[in-house]
Amino acid sequence: MKLNAKLRTEVGTGAARRDRRAGLVPVSMYGEGKEAVSLLVDRRKFENLLRTEGENAVFEVEYDGNTQTVFMKSFERAALKDVIYDIELQAISADQRLEVEVPVHVINDDTIKVGIVNLVRDAVLVSAKATAIPSHFTVDVEGMEIGDLRAMSDLELPEGVESLEEADETVVTVTAPEEEPEDVDPDAEVSEPEVIGESDDNEEDAE
Repeated sequence: MKLNAKLRTEVGTGAARRDRRAGLVPVSMYGEGKEAVSLLVDRRKFENLLRTEGENAVFEVEYDGNTQTVFMKSFERAALKDVIYDIELQAISADQRLEVEVPVHVINDDTIKVGIVNLVRDAVLVSAKATAIPSHFTVDVEGMEIGDLRAMSDLELPEGVESLEEADETVVTVTAPEEEPEDVDPDAEVSEPEVIGESDDNEEDAE
């Protein structure tokens, strides 16, 4: 997939605000022994790429007559608005190996009628060629019971993808639900505690 960009010629807070109001997002691109490049991309086109390719996307950026393969290193959203605010891209070669965290998705958790599904690790660190990075790993919990777990070794890794985690590290568990405390009837009679020595005092008063 390709994303068109243009060189960012104006810098500073004022210029960034004007660009964002125009629907453009500032981009920092670096890597591959090249100097960092400041770009601008269309926010809607980038968000569409994010939806279709995922957060570990590898794609091409075209700018100023150049084409560069990049890895989506990170992006930020505005604090008060759910819009992309800033983007960081890493320039790479297609056969370059990267260490990235790949999200873990759980499926069929609605089939667990007794027990609670716990996603212990929501991402897994792997090493893979840029073009072979999976968008996510899927853990199917159908058939699991209380006490069962899925470990790193249970994940299906595509060819060329190597896990950098311990094989026995837990990814998903099914645990028993916590017992709820019994309801106390506010109208129930509560027996008064016996006061030790009360009868002796009464006898002394009678004398």
